[in-house]
Amino acid sequence: MYAASAYAQFSVSGRVVDSKTGEPVQGATVRLRNTNIGCATDDEGKFLLRNIPDGHYMMRISRMDYATQSCPVDGDTDGMLVKMDEGAVTLNQVVVTGTGTHHRLKDSPVPVEVIGQEELRQANAGSVEDALQKLVPSISFQSTSLSNNIYMNGLSGKYVLVLINGRKVAGDTSGNVDLSRINLARVKRIEIVKGAASALYGSDAMAGVINIITDEDTRDLLNVMSDTRISSHGRLTESANADVNVGWFSSHTSYQRQQADGWKLSDYEAADDGTLVETDKQPVYHWFTNDISQTFTFRATERLTFDIFGTYSTYENDRAPVVKYNIEHKTYQYGGMAKYMLPHSSYLELGATTTNYRSFQNYTEKSGSHPAGEHMNSKDQDYTNAYLKGVFRLGDANTLNVGLDYTGDALKSTATSNLGDMKDRSMYTLAFYAQDEVSIIRNLSAVVGFRYIYHETVHSRFNPKLSIMYKWGDFNLRASYASAFRAPTLQQLYAISEKSNKITMGSTDLKPETSNFYTLNAEYNTSFLSASVSVYQNDIRNLIDYHRLELTDEDKANGIISRQAYANVGKARIRGVDVGFTAHPGAGFTFGASYNYTHAKDLVADTPLERSVRHSATFNAGWGRTWGIYTLDVSLFGRYQGTRWSKVYDSSPAFQTWDLTTRHVIRLKDFTLEPGLGVENLFNYRDDRPYNSHYATLNPGRSFFASLLVRFKQ
Repeated sequence: MYAASAYAQFSVSGRVVDSKTGEPVQGATVRLRNTNIGCATDDEGKFLLRNIPDGHYMMRISRMDYATQSCPVDGDTDGMLVKMDEGAVTLNQVVVTGTGTHHRLKDSPVPVEVIGQEELRQANAGSVEDALQKLVPSISFQSTSLSNNIYMNGLSGKYVLVLINGRKVAGDTSGNVDLSRINLARVKRIEIVKGAASALYGSDAMAGVINIITDEDTRDLLNVMSDTRISSHGRLTESANADVNVGWFSSHTSYQRQQADGWKLSDYEAADDGTLVETDKQPVYHWFTNDISQTFTFRATERLTFDIFGTYSTYENDRAPVVKYNIEHKTYQYGGMAKYMLPHSSYLELGATTTNYRSFQNYTEKSGSHPAGEHMNSKDQDYTNAYLKGVFRLGDANTLNVGLDYTGDALKSTATSNLGDMKDRSMYTLAFYAQDEVSIIRNLSAVVGFRYIYHETVHSRFNPKLSIMYKWGDFNLRASYASAFRAPTLQQLYAISEKSNKITMGSTDLKPETSNFYTLNAEYNTSFLSASVSVYQNDIRNLIDYHRLELTDEDKANGIISRQAYANVGKARIRGVDVGFTAHPGAGFTFGASYNYTHAKDLVADTPLERSVRHSATFNAGWGRTWGIYTLDVSLFGRYQGTRWSKVYDSSPAFQTWDLTTRHVIRLKDFTLEPGLGVENLFNYRDDRPYNSHYATLNPGRSFFASLLVRFKQ
């Protein structure tokens, strides 16, 4: 709780209870709309808002597992009693990714898939990647010793836009961002929008958007948390977070350490003649990461807020003596944001972010011209974004979202990637976007928007979108169209790189990749059952891929075995179906399942898209009960993934994994203790084919894990 202004006029206090049981509702958010004034209910369900400037306000009371309540306040009020009705957790979550504005999940005009904090706790995943694998069938990972490659609805990671609180996670290896940089203990929810989303988010959002919303406590005086998880093969995740709120000032600090000893899946690899020979090579080597982030928030007035933030992340592995160099990544990000609340839930927001990503090869032994001890820069990438946006509530039936956006990309020549005469290259993008959310008639709403873009290399682009939703009782029916584009990267435009005696060349003749995405969605929502089905089609043109070139005499003399250049060589059509349900039958039980069918076809080669998966599914079942200060949750999670097709490599086989987790929550006055125990990969599936196979999964087999979360809040 905090004072909002020196000109405070009145206070509001009261109690929030369950409408059926009369029990206090702890941890509900009580906030005055259009202001920064708010607090959370205590263990007895009580709340107190002090120093409220004179005026008329709408007070909003919310908690994810209850239906939101609103009531007017305009003067001193003592002893207010608010009764809340219990509801399905997922339906009451607020989402922002689909439209850029806040909606209850069940009221979002654009279909959004949400993984809530409670689901993440029950899954007890070791990382964001593990959580997505367990809970989202349309997302998969194909991992190597160098990177984890994400795929979404048939498309690779370079077509997936990953955000943290709406800010792009920049800096990539082969088009894939390192999700280990994200502190899972800080995650409040993960929002997933599938398909084209360039109208709101610009380039890259062709397969979809993953927006990770963090949980930064702005209510309690002090909130300190430690979260530790250990598993086999030396796997450790340790997170420490601290939130401090004093009047007009808040500080949010987080640190995460992840590490693993590495493991083998097979003692053999295939020699050039196809015979199997013993090897010391591993698909997973010893690695560790360190990530620290800091955010300061200043509430200048009840309407004006400033944030400044920074993060620093490192990744290192240890591959000696099998490989003669180790990989190291360093990422810096810093920026700021100002937000001014206007009447009628409108606001203006101004922000800027800069990310610096560096990758190094650290030689432990002499290799060719590289001496032992050399610290060679292999990638040097900068990303800057600045924006001004405004959200305006134009009456009860209309919301306008408009903004200006600047993006700058820069890439430096390195020893492994020459951008032409060892020059440094950069490019910029300017954009204007507008989106109107309008209630046409009762139960019928639409979202119409566009983004006009001027890109330095591909020039003008126009991306429209249209979504329509009709509510019919407990049913939501949606239809959407959106276009997207992906501009060629600086690497694809200019770089000449050599690796393993293979040369890859950029091309300034590249056109942007484009897509048109269509989807139909139907949902059925009650407090006990939520079910949905979606069908979609994504038509993609001007796909950028490698085009094989003839070797020159000089290439052959220098031992070069292949030469290729980037070119617009492909087009694809992706059709799919998503089906899912979540049931709350009572007595503490929950059940859920999701199935994804993706038919991703390369229309030029008349084959499936490289590394696409046609069938995947997830399943979860849980039971929970509370006895006084103790809560027990028992959960079972399963994932089935079909064959991952590949023309370049051998196709990886279908597999399934099952995890059993238990969570024990002990609530004391100021402390919460949350130990967890479980078994991952119950049936001990391992893809134990020879080293360097196109592995289905790098899972080392059955393993036991233990975790402990300790939270102090005051």
